[in-house]
Amino acid sequence: MRQHLSLEERSYLSERYGLRLQDDPRPCLRSITAMELLDRAACESYLDWLGDYIGSPTRQATASTLVKRYAAIAVSPALYSMTVNNKGLTLELEHCLLETPELPEHNPLGTKLPYLSVSSYGISLPAPDQRRNWREHTVRELFAGHLTPLIRSLSEIARVSKMILWENALVRMVPLFKEAIDSAEDPTAAARIREDFRYIAREAPGELFGERRNPLSALVESTGMDPEGDYKHRLRRTCCLYYKVSAEYCRQCPLPQESRE
Repeated sequence: MRQHLSLEERSYLSERYGLRLQDDPRPCLRSITAMELLDRAACESYLDWLGDYIGSPTRQATASTLVKRYAAIAVSPALYSMTVNNKGLTLELEHCLLETPELPEHNPLGTKLPYLSVSSYGISLPAPDQRRNWREHTVRELFAGHLTPLIRSLSEIARVSKMILWENALVRMVPLFKEAIDSAEDPTAAARIREDFRYIAREAPGELFGERRNPLSALVESTGMDPEGDYKHRLRRTCCLYYKVSAEYCRQCPLPQESRE
């Protein structure tokens, strides 16, 4: 039997993350599938266009901004579905379309960054007493099969550190788990969500990310999220180059104050 997301679950992912789970492309200024970002020529063209559109001066800053955005609109909803709804949301690169719609006249200050439309997706449920195995498979699909190829491509083409890009993804994941823990209906659910975060950020082997080591484990302390789900504001370990795109520095910027003048 094919599994589905409920209408309520779909609505939440749409309202919270802007994720469109439907094969209905909207009119937009530019669109590109996530798979196309693995092709050098297509990726270079898109980064140059996006950089010009959002006012980014370099491919490095554009790629960093794009990964931060992608983690918010693709990785976060997939992890939310897994940890809160116990449903694995399979997003394949060729079915993920980054769309940049025109800013509506009534909201000219809206984001210029792309949204995500997914034309086809899969849903999996853990078998009884098999949640750990199911979680491992779900994490492997999301990271080794999806996010890691994108990070590798953007890192190489834009010449930006993979560590910056992985931390960009992590800082989008932390609020998701923090909010999910705080809003959990009972202690059992909260404990499960804490365990999911600990597993992904600390314990999952590198192979689930398609890497030799877990790329998040060296960065998780800087997020302020500890294994028990407590959160304290801390600085990033890497600079996300936000200041190159915006007129300000992000709240977690690790650059010394004197270097920001």
